[in-house]
Amino acid sequence: MTLTERSPPAAGIIGRTLRLMLGGLLAWMTFTVMRAEDQAFNLRVLAVGSGVTVFYGVVHFVVVRFGAHLNRWLGAALAVAPVVLVFAFGGSVGRVAAVAYIGVSLLLQAVRGDGGCEVLAIPAVALGRRTHLMCLLFSPIDWVEKHLTGPGGLPG
Repeated sequence: MTLTERSPPAAGIIGRTLRLMLGGLLAWMTFTVMRAEDQAFNLRVLAVGSGVTVFYGVVHFVVVRFGAHLNRWLGAALAVAPVVLVFAFGGSVGRVAAVAYIGVSLLLQAVRGDGGCEVLAIPAVALGRRTHLMCLLFSPIDWVEKHLTGPGGLPG
C-alpha cells in the first residue's frame, strides 16, 4: 500500500464548512489581538509563527519520508502536541501564534477541501503532498458525512 492510497479522504461540505467557520473565528481572534498590540509584539508573534511553520515543514517531510507505517491517529496526536505546548507555555506571544497557525491551516483545508491533519496543512500545500495522518477534530465528522452521502443522503 503506497502513501497516496493511505491519504485521508477529501473533506465533505459539512467538514469544509466547519473548518471554514472555526478557521475564520481563529483568524478573526488573531486579527483583533494583533490590531490592539504594538509592532514589537506583532513581530514576535510573526517570528514564533514562522518557527512553528518551519518546524511543521520538517515534521511533514519526516512523516512523508519515513513515517508511512505510523498509526494515523497516534501520529496526528504527536503532530498536534507541539502547537498545543506552544499555546500552553509560550505566553501571550505563543498563544496568538498558535491560534494564528491553526486558523490559517483550517482555512487552507476548507478552501482546498482536504481532510487530514490540520497542523500539516500549510506544509502540505507548500510541498505538494499530503500525509496519511488524520485530523483529531474533523476526521470523525468527515467519516460520518461520508456515510451520509449517496442515494437519499447528503449531496456529494
